[in-house]
Amino acid sequence: MRQQIRVIGLTVAFLILIDLTVMAILTVAQAQGKAGSLVRYFEYGRSVPGKLKAWQDNPGTRGNLFDVGWPVDQIDDTLLEAEAPVVRVYGMSFVANITRTAKGLREDLPLDLHTGPGAPPNFTYSVFLDDAAQRRAGDVAVLGILSSSVPAMAAMSNRTWVFEQPSPYTYPIFRPLPDGGLTRVDPIINSADEERSLAADPVRAAAWRAQLRREDVFYSPKTFGVAWLDASPFVRLVRRSLGTGHVDARKAAVIAPSGRHAFAYTTVLRRMVTEFAAQARAQDQHPVVFLIQTRDPMDVDLLEALGPTLVGQEIPYLATAEHVDPRDAAAFIPDGHYTPEKDRRFAEIFLALYDMLTAE
Repeated sequence: MRQQIRVIGLTVAFLILIDLTVMAILTVAQAQGKAGSLVRYFEYGRSVPGKLKAWQDNPGTRGNLFDVGWPVDQIDDTLLEAEAPVVRVYGMSFVANITRTAKGLREDLPLDLHTGPGAPPNFTYSVFLDDAAQRRAGDVAVLGILSSSVPAMAAMSNRTWVFEQPSPYTYPIFRPLPDGGLTRVDPIINSADEERSLAADPVRAAAWRAQLRREDVFYSPKTFGVAWLDASPFVRLVRRSLGTGHVDARKAAVIAPSGRHAFAYTTVLRRMVTEFAAQARAQDQHPVVFLIQTRDPMDVDLLEALGPTLVGQEIPYLATAEHVDPRDAAAFIPDGHYTPEKDRRFAEIFLALYDMLTAE
């Protein structure tokens, strides 16, 4: 027994020594401004609160997403005045790439972007709703839906479902009502300033955590708990494995046909695009839906989920999968976005649609 205790003790001591050595190497590297791939690798394993605090403390850090995508920053009271109908975009980088490429092809195209990193449909739809006062009759409203972000319809923030780069911007959750329509649950935190203020307001911070626990199916102690353990590089490695595994499992559970965490995403999506088109048309605007299918074969098939509704409601749309096979790896660049050549093809298709709609 003493021999076993001795072996266990030596093993623990050895692991602590390795942990302290790695910690010292990382500290020196960061102090010297040499935050290379090794440092970033261990940073990915910090808890979500640890990452957000690091971003707050170091605003100039590479990949800092703390101030990006907040809904309050998406609603601009300064109207974009233009002679031609304005293209008002509600989406993410994929949609921004396509519409910016369209503007590159036609410099006089008035473009007003409202985007968030990897923005899910609940973000894009809510910003469309909240931006109603800024749109004018004749404008073209584009609602972007990204296949890889559909599971986040059961989330209130990227911080809960994008573990390695948890941008903290927030958005509501929409759930279907029994008699039709959608109910909207808004987060209590809606700006970067409000997020920063939580450090000095423990009551509101506790209320925010409680709302995430209650409403957001991705929120978990595996990704948010015991942040003080971030000091250990070894614990960060363990947390990174646990955190990414947890997120992947919840994504699968959200889009599953049934189960504790299953979300009625198809019903919600169909009601979203229907209401989007109805509200745009009520304001004498032209609705267009972008269905962006990414290369992950596990993603929701957006055409299957929404094609019949879009056709049945006569809602104009651009579906990337109708023009480019998402299984073709050559259609994408390493970060998962479409190549510039594909974006140009999508942009040309959109411009033809824009011309048809605005000529009516």
